[in-house]
Amino acid sequence: MGCQIGKTNQIQIRSKYNNLVGIKFQEAIESSNPQLKQLQHQWNQFEIKDFTAARKFKQSDPTRFRKYLMNGALSSNRWLLWKGSLFVENLQESGCYEALLKTSQNQFDSDIEKDLPRTLPGHHEFNKKSQALENVLKAIAAYNNDYVTGMNQVAGFLLLVNGMDEEEAFWMLNYLNINPQFKFLQLYQTNDSQNQGNQFEFVTKLLNIFHKHFKSQMPQLYQHFEAQDITQYCYIWKWIFSLFLQTFPFEVVLYFFDFMIANNILAIISLSLALLKHFQSHLLKLDQNEIAQFITKLQECSDVFDRSKHSDHLCVEQIIIYAAQFHEQLGFSKLEETLE
Repeated sequence: MGCQIGKTNQIQIRSKYNNLVGIKFQEAIESSNPQLKQLQHQWNQFEIKDFTAARKFKQSDPTRFRKYLMNGALSSNRWLLWKGSLFVENLQESGCYEALLKTSQNQFDSDIEKDLPRTLPGHHEFNKKSQALENVLKAIAAYNNDYVTGMNQVAGFLLLVNGMDEEEAFWMLNYLNINPQFKFLQLYQTNDSQNQGNQFEFVTKLLNIFHKHFKSQMPQLYQHFEAQDITQYCYIWKWIFSLFLQTFPFEVVLYFFDFMIANNILAIISLSLALLKHFQSHLLKLDQNEIAQFITKLQECSDVFDRSKHSDHLCVEQIIIYAAQFHEQLGFSKLEETLE
């Protein structure tokens, strides 16, 4: 029968991180992964003073800026670099967030209430109803006159990374929704017109791009997945739809987000292809049930910056290298042409 769409997995947060936010959360990940410190030294990472410096860095040397972020940011730099990369001119309005919070109830409040307990339930800040998350989601819904399930996971992740700063998370999510290189909101929107069966139109477009290149770049593995009846709902659908947030531990997702924000929304496809290439020799040895179990257990992977492990071990550094190669070779920097 192949894999079916099952119960959505919860985001994985290791117990040693579940009471930390912001810089402390990110630094705890760094200190728990000694190989990461070596990589940061190898990548010649340096401190970014403030948002103005981040913007100036991008404007003066966009190629170096992209590589700097794509390799993985220092904890102290990450939010500044994300904001500098995604910034949309004349979007952020003084007093706008506070005004949105004062608006009366809207049609999306009940959907937001349902999503609150589903977001980061393993983290101390979200064990009970998070007022910060509720505020961000209600402001986003009022600002865009739209709300879709899935935005809650991204908003919760952004709050965790930036230290629970509501307004910063609100504007960052707006950058991701509005920046023409991303438009994350498209991932969760459906097309109900002309009896199309509530299709996720943009996700379907990304899936078609993925399958095209999976077949051409890794034909042996592609055929093996076909023979074992491994459907898109076993892996790639979840990876795209959740932006990896529900399928990998946070220390992996942080660096996947660095890579995505350094590039564009097609980086989701580059990373997905890179994951399959990284695990290709191992996956070719497995049958249907073993493949499904292996993909599920990626949520529990550890030592993700260790290059000395075997072919069944997730190594973030190697996956980023493969993803960068795919992004370049497949022309994914040309977003509009690829999506046509």
